[in-house]
Amino acid sequence: MIKLTTLLGLACSIPSVYATTMLPPIQVQEDAPTDILPLSASSFGIDDLHNGPAALAGDLPLRATSLQLTEPENRYTGIFIRGLGTTGFNDGMSGSVGISMDGVHLGRQSLFPAQLYDLESVSVIRTPLLSGPGPATSAGAIQLRSRAPQWYRGTAFSTTIGSDRLQHHQIIANEELIQGRLAGRLAAYQHRRDGAETNKTRHENVNNQDHRGVRGQLLWRINNQTQARFILEHSLRDERCCAYSALHYSQTSKARAAALGHPLPTPAPFSRTVWQDSGQHRRIEQNAATVQWRQALSPRLTLASISGWRNWKYANYYDLDSIDLAIAPTGGADMDHHQWSQELRLSGALSAPFRYQLGAYYLHQSHQRNRDLSYGKNAAAWFSGGQPLPPEVLDGATVRAPGKESATTLGLLGELSWAISPAFTVAGIARYSHDRKRGSLSQRIEGLRTLPPVPELEALRRALLGVPVQGRHDIKDDSVDGGLQLRFMPNDEVMYFVTASSGYKSGGINGENTRGAVRPTFNAEHSLSLESGLHYQPAPRHHLRVVLYHNTIRDYQALTYNPDSSPLIPQMNNIINVNKVRSRGAELEAGTMLPGNLLWTFGVAYNDARYVDFRNAPCPPESGVLFCDLSGKQMANAPRHTAFSGLQRSWPLDRGGEFYAGLSWQYRSGYYGTTERGQGSSLDSRQLLHGAIGIRAPRWQLELWGLNLTDQDYLTSVFAVNGSGDYGALVGEPRTLGVSITIRVP
Repeated sequence: MIKLTTLLGLACSIPSVYATTMLPPIQVQEDAPTDILPLSASSFGIDDLHNGPAALAGDLPLRATSLQLTEPENRYTGIFIRGLGTTGFNDGMSGSVGISMDGVHLGRQSLFPAQLYDLESVSVIRTPLLSGPGPATSAGAIQLRSRAPQWYRGTAFSTTIGSDRLQHHQIIANEELIQGRLAGRLAAYQHRRDGAETNKTRHENVNNQDHRGVRGQLLWRINNQTQARFILEHSLRDERCCAYSALHYSQTSKARAAALGHPLPTPAPFSRTVWQDSGQHRRIEQNAATVQWRQALSPRLTLASISGWRNWKYANYYDLDSIDLAIAPTGGADMDHHQWSQELRLSGALSAPFRYQLGAYYLHQSHQRNRDLSYGKNAAAWFSGGQPLPPEVLDGATVRAPGKESATTLGLLGELSWAISPAFTVAGIARYSHDRKRGSLSQRIEGLRTLPPVPELEALRRALLGVPVQGRHDIKDDSVDGGLQLRFMPNDEVMYFVTASSGYKSGGINGENTRGAVRPTFNAEHSLSLESGLHYQPAPRHHLRVVLYHNTIRDYQALTYNPDSSPLIPQMNNIINVNKVRSRGAELEAGTMLPGNLLWTFGVAYNDARYVDFRNAPCPPESGVLFCDLSGKQMANAPRHTAFSGLQRSWPLDRGGEFYAGLSWQYRSGYYGTTERGQGSSLDSRQLLHGAIGIRAPRWQLELWGLNLTDQDYLTSVFAVNGSGDYGALVGEPRTLGVSITIRVP
């Protein structure tokens, strides 16, 4: 695909550190083990994404099938591969799909970078990952790698302007500080755009974009046997977020509103309007440090180390009822996440046919949070269906739910690859994992007003607000997993493979106070993956990958509301275990150079992801039944079909320049966005078309681009507003047009 983030073209024109040093870059730690890495992986450069002013997480499916990402709000990021994965709506849930940045595992999906800038490559792995980096996973992984400092001096500046007052500015500076020994790299960006939605009640635009980031690096070649890389990062988001469009109102909510003489507006998410009587504000700050070290102990033995630290701070307060009544006019959360990890790898060769790798991993995470929900003057009348209750039953009451959690992860792994013959290779891996989590959570009620001496009012208040809660929990998991892969290469162009592997994701502690059928802790996931396929690459710009797969997970961790927690205000976003789920299908990804210097990339996938045994599932709220059997039903957040295609053509110009043009297309079929499959919780299929034309010269670049050229209305995620059957949605970006200019200074 054509590159739209024009600044990143600088790195393509400079000789790589791979070719100019005697030792390869420290990134070997991130990629290891290359012999065992699951072959159902899509690896591509970020330059390949057709993404407008900058690449985002949602652009990754433009080059990888069977990948689904949802981000109704950064804290709630959801990542699914082959229909398997989790969202972050519950603070106690980690991802079934692992995420790593420069070899450092990101303990929360919400740590996924806001923008993918100055990256070397992205790998999307679709099977359980045991080889790291980071802990074992049950469904796959996404690995991001930034561009390392290189042995040259140069700077590039990029400016983008576009629709809705979009502005994106970026700079990349690279410097060889000591010839052949020390190099530095600095990359920074700032991104702004007006709000895409209008709050009709407060007469203001909301859901704007305002974020920035900076990454500084040093690459130190100490000697011919030792190399180190140091990375510091900072990012900040400060936005009027998050206001969600109403997608569906339940009959209960309609009746309550009518009883108050305040009929609800007809849900029209694509009008991009909301009706909220409170404002919203989100601030997210992330700081990170990474140290990579590689030591050649002998010609056949290498020791690699990677150390990582992350701190993620989050604060978001907004209108929780999402309508212009003072029911729950304000609420949100403050969070603070810290993590530190250390990984060691010893790799070498016993003899020509045998290669091995031994690894040890340690991760410690701590997380503190405080969630608030404040009720307003209309709350009592709303929940009682318009009964003449005094407002002070709920008005002014605030439910506070502080909590904290710590987690320790240990891992040991061993890998062995045996080249039985030039054409046939057997590779195996075994991993031991130990996880322990400790957490406490509580609930207290503040701001209660004095009630008239009527016992029924006090009973109603307790039913609505609940009672103070204090709980502590401790959970421990151990698992031994492994994988075996057989590869046959009859020649240098074709490779056939068969892989069997097990995977694991630790259990945890529910991030909400639970009651009834939902337990405060949940079990670990255990997965089994079987797949076979072929890779065909007759030339560098021609490739074909075909895979058939069958994946199962026992005790799959699913997100749901708690239907028996309260008859009026059901608790939401609880984690339960599904006895067994299954995902099976086929994938094809290919690229070829057609006559006329026309590059065509395409991919298509069929994925049948179903609940195999889910007899304790929550029912659709409108059914009036608490528990249903969803066994055999399609899983939530699991589109049946995904596809992408891209065309790129270039024409050479005088003095080393070129004119280029490109189109990219992406398709995703419809699916349910929540476990309980309530009315209004489904997303329709959608197709997106992007395009760009530009002129590229050695010192500058000019590009005109457009996203969602057909201006299709579509939803990116759906979520329950409350457990009574109301649903909100995040609307996808409208058609956006813009221009990008890049200037390079040698």
